[in-house]
Amino acid sequence: MPPAVPRRRFLAMTAAAAVVLSACESPKPGAVAKDGSVTVKHVFGETKIPKPPTRVVSAGLTDADDLLALGVVPVAVTDWFGGEPFGVWPWAAARLGGAQPVVLSLADGVQVDQIAGLKPDLIVATNAGLDKDTYDRLTAIAPTVAQSGRDAFFEPWREQATTIGEAVFHNDDMQKLISAIDAKFSGIKDNNPQFAGKRVLLLDGTLHNDAVTVTGPAWRHDFLTKMGFTVVDAGGPTISRDRMATVLDSADVLIWTTESDEEQAALLADPTVAALTATKRKRNVFTGKELAGAIAYASTLSYPVLADKLPPMITAALS
Repeated sequence: MPPAVPRRRFLAMTAAAAVVLSACESPKPGAVAKDGSVTVKHVFGETKIPKPPTRVVSAGLTDADDLLALGVVPVAVTDWFGGEPFGVWPWAAARLGGAQPVVLSLADGVQVDQIAGLKPDLIVATNAGLDKDTYDRLTAIAPTVAQSGRDAFFEPWREQATTIGEAVFHNDDMQKLISAIDAKFSGIKDNNPQFAGKRVLLLDGTLHNDAVTVTGPAWRHDFLTKMGFTVVDAGGPTISRDRMATVLDSADVLIWTTESDEEQAALLADPTVAALTATKRKRNVFTGKELAGAIAYASTLSYPVLADKLPPMITAALS
């Protein structure tokens, strides 16, 4: 038996060991270092941001929403679709507070020279599809945060939001926003037991190449699962016309992300869609522009809009 170690000596040894272990541990994501900086990991390595930024460029398609959710007003926003003023949709517009950011475009790639002229101290490009060359060019201008590496565009919303929260020194605030959104969707499930087990499909609002497209990858349907629904397995991202009746008729409700009355009318005029069980039973949900945009943006500002507006529409379709 080894000799007994005195209590005080044991405590001192334990404390010393804890210091060594603490020194070996990786810093918590989003933690502010002793020099006042934060370091954010992404597909091209790490970016050290020396201090809270004041001139942020939103170089990705949906990055601005997560910045504005944290009270960070970017000096430039990248427009995606919809033709909204300053590239900012209604759910986020008030957060500009009168600011008029420069509107960028990804139509011909990242506008590196224009971004340089804005003299940013942080470039957020988590949804810009950066390649290494463009990343290097942006990094020469200011600290740049790229996508994590899972996807070039449109990473799962929680990942993008978390990265942006870390980059602007608001990690804890962002985690609270994410948790609040998850709780909101879970609350919908609790308050609508009639949703349990109902089978749904989330679909694009127009037909392409004689087929219907399932909206986005699996993570884009998570909010439906959280609300209690079962998402139909469509067997792939597109449903060809010869499979449309079989697959779509297996759903209790079809959610079409139409952006206009004209798109809705075009769908209902299609003979295959007109013959669907959902059409005959009035179980199609047509979103309209703002709700379609909220689904597409999948952000900490757009998802609360979706949570408020979509459930009553589904309830009406099921009634």
